[in-house]
Amino acid sequence: MDDDVENVWMTGLPDKYKARPNRPEFENMCMAEFASEYRIVYAGQTKRKNVLPLQNKLGHIQKRTRGKPAVIRFARFSEKKDPEKFYGTLLKLYLPYRTDRQLKCTKFPTYQTFYALASVKLPGSDEVQRVYNIVSKNREKYEKHNEDIERAIEDFEKNGPIEDAWTTLAPTNELIRLESIMEREPIDPNEVNEQDDIPEYTASSSVSNTAMPLMEAAKLSTAQIRKMYQSLNQTQASIFYAVRDWCKRCISGEKPEQFLYFLNGGAGVGKSHVVKSIYAEASKILRRLPCMQENTDISKATVLLAAFTGTAAFNISGKTLHCLLKLPRSLKPPYQGLGNSLDEIRADLSNAHILIIDEISMVSKQLFAYVNWRLQQIKGNHKPFGGLSVLCVGDFYQLPPLGRAKPLCVYEEHVLDFWKDHFQMITLTQIMRQREDLAYAELLNRLRIKQKHEKLTDADKCMLEAVIRSGPEECPSDALHIYATNKEVDNHNTAVISSRFSEIITVYANDYKKDPRTGEMKRQGVPLKGDKRDLVDTLQIAIGVRVMLIRNIDVEDGLVNGTFGKVAKITTLSRDGVPFVHLIGLHLDDVNAGQKHRNKAPGDDNIVYIERLEEPLKRKGTIRRQFPMKLAFACTIHKVQGMTTDSAVVSLKHIFEPGMAYVALSRTTTLSGLHIIDFNENKIFCDPEIRTSLESMPKADFCDFQPILHLLQDSNLNSAIKIIHHNTEGLQCHMDDLKCHHELLLADILCLTESHLSGLCVPEYLQLDGYTMYMRNRHSSYTNYAYLANKNGGGVAVYVKKIFQARPMMYIQNVTDLEYLVLKLEAPKQALIAVIYRPPSYRLSDFLLNLNGLLTSLEILNIKPVIVCGDFNEDQLSHCNKPIMNLFYDKGYTQLISTGTTENNTLLDPVFINTTHSNVRAGVLQTYYSYHDPVYCILE
Repeated sequence: MDDDVENVWMTGLPDKYKARPNRPEFENMCMAEFASEYRIVYAGQTKRKNVLPLQNKLGHIQKRTRGKPAVIRFARFSEKKDPEKFYGTLLKLYLPYRTDRQLKCTKFPTYQTFYALASVKLPGSDEVQRVYNIVSKNREKYEKHNEDIERAIEDFEKNGPIEDAWTTLAPTNELIRLESIMEREPIDPNEVNEQDDIPEYTASSSVSNTAMPLMEAAKLSTAQIRKMYQSLNQTQASIFYAVRDWCKRCISGEKPEQFLYFLNGGAGVGKSHVVKSIYAEASKILRRLPCMQENTDISKATVLLAAFTGTAAFNISGKTLHCLLKLPRSLKPPYQGLGNSLDEIRADLSNAHILIIDEISMVSKQLFAYVNWRLQQIKGNHKPFGGLSVLCVGDFYQLPPLGRAKPLCVYEEHVLDFWKDHFQMITLTQIMRQREDLAYAELLNRLRIKQKHEKLTDADKCMLEAVIRSGPEECPSDALHIYATNKEVDNHNTAVISSRFSEIITVYANDYKKDPRTGEMKRQGVPLKGDKRDLVDTLQIAIGVRVMLIRNIDVEDGLVNGTFGKVAKITTLSRDGVPFVHLIGLHLDDVNAGQKHRNKAPGDDNIVYIERLEEPLKRKGTIRRQFPMKLAFACTIHKVQGMTTDSAVVSLKHIFEPGMAYVALSRTTTLSGLHIIDFNENKIFCDPEIRTSLESMPKADFCDFQPILHLLQDSNLNSAIKIIHHNTEGLQCHMDDLKCHHELLLADILCLTESHLSGLCVPEYLQLDGYTMYMRNRHSSYTNYAYLANKNGGGVAVYVKKIFQARPMMYIQNVTDLEYLVLKLEAPKQALIAVIYRPPSYRLSDFLLNLNGLLTSLEILNIKPVIVCGDFNEDQLSHCNKPIMNLFYDKGYTQLISTGTTENNTLLDPVFINTTHSNVRAGVLQTYYSYHDPVYCILE
């Protein structure tokens, strides 16, 4: 591809806007109007009507003609925290310009001053207009509710999210309820003996294959997302914080090396929960990337979600790998490039930094190689996977790729391998799905890794024998029956529909074959005998019959291969006096699926209507029209991987490959819901190569992201004093987050700033078990500064373990007008610990005077060491003059923190110590709910 064409797709909307046609109607057009009224025209569409070329060979545009103008979405920055980005966004969106130089000038060198004070003369006008007025007028068109939004953002930053009172009354029940919604494990719809080479390739022609769907977590409220984060266990939190830190380093301009992680774990350990948490947090942070700030179309995903099967993709609100990357049906070498569609998909994925692949055990080595090559082509980068960071998620002890191919983690000589030398593993072990039946959970963990030659222990065999049934007649008739083969499934389904339903309708496929004489497609009198991979030739249905979709109709809407439901309505029409089934209406098991296909007829009660699909038979020249479904009173083991159900009947009779028995037996939430027929312990076995491969796989090291937890593994630190400081940005709204943090409550002394407390009494829910709390609010901290005393926010607090001998020095003589607390620690060691908060609006000269008074008073007490922590709102990493740090240095203090403590990589939260102490460890912790990260200091 030549350079000119390449530039078209490597540029963003701002560049295209600046290169808009040199015509009168474009001169005074702001970028918001340009993005709303015009669309980019891709290769192959430039000869359409009303297509206009951009200047500098940057492509073509066409005025939108259908429906309303496009909705413009853009990154919102805080006017207080990032004023330049805030005003820069306003100018770029709403002030007409051709070059970036027109948004600033020598007299007004910042976006903020140019916005507020500058005047310009627009082309074609003799009138000089205030920039502020031009921006306000254009802004009004696209941000009609801007003031309400700004007030809501301000209220959120000040008070935190609005909480549901029920979650306070019964937080455990609420968490379980949310997890029941969010923690749906993926359902694997593939069957080894019935699927095509690429079972999830087919998609409805009415569904866009290019626009990335929004992640399900994005639909959740802020409170729900926070509960999701709060429920992360220690291992889950380690990878969550590792990815979060990587994203923060990206937006600070560090360009960190890509990560390639494998999240390993058995069924029900919360892998999907971690995926959703990482997606929500990484997407939020990466929205602040420069490429996102320059592009008003921020709908392009920074985190891509994909899976091999449609059901697994829907479970994480993603796409199938084939659909996302436009992979071909046949993956046989040589590699097939994208050709003319490269520009389009490159534009769609231009902001992508992370790819998450769920159910990785189903991905073959050939497919994985194609993913690597495709991303290299799209990103124009020869690093593995085009330089994207990749998080693979799954369990190799479950079902292997189709065709009994070796899993990715098993190395094979002379087979292309993109796994062995690249990926690091982290393993989840705490089972979440069967948490109410831990004995069952532990049994499943042992069955997961059982070798074929190993015998079950007496205890395990006894547990399984308790649920063994002599035959299906002893099992619940309405429970899902799970078999190893299609033949068993078909026999069970036929028997059930024949015995339980009377008004059965047989739906025949409509098969069409080309007439050699006329060349027209002619309908055949009876359905042809199709291949097992074709749509069924005859389908028996009745109201109430359980069915399963066997094709991807709409992945984003959850109508995918493996979606279960009951027939609720059968719509018939007449053709030449002969009735035929036109639509089949379903009540789907997953209430979140089929939202776009519901209520198509008056009086429907959330019925999802399914139409016939049209696809070629394996016989050349033959087309079949049939409903893409089959009976589903029973299904194969390959269809249930990832499914969770209360009750299931499992047959082990015809198990034929490793992992099948484990997948089938681990579907129910309790042992009492499991019913086993045809029991044979020799059928329960794993692939021995999996254990060997995983044991030799490099392990990811996340010690840096939970440092205190790892430091405390050293027995020599058992008696050390652990001091943590954290700017909470509101203790009341973040108390639940603090209590769920895996490291904050390891502190012996927990110092907090910006507690936002008022009054003299501390509410009971702010108390911590085993700690004594001391606080000083902002209003009582100032005597001579009414403008500070009367302002909301601020305040400091300290939690001290009750086993410590310590007393607060609430008021020190001659020290006023500081938000501070001093704690005198007497045992197990002597020390003075002070926590201070300096509001940004506190005049620096006045603050330094009062801070100097406090440090002088602490020096007079003659107790060492003295540790001073807090938020001084002075960036210790800045190259500018740092008067607060200089004062501490003059007093003989050393600053212990060396890395950024905020999302913008500034160091606002230092820790100072006034003695040379060789046995001091200090650093930064991770958290998700505050702009500030906690800092720690450990005195040995």
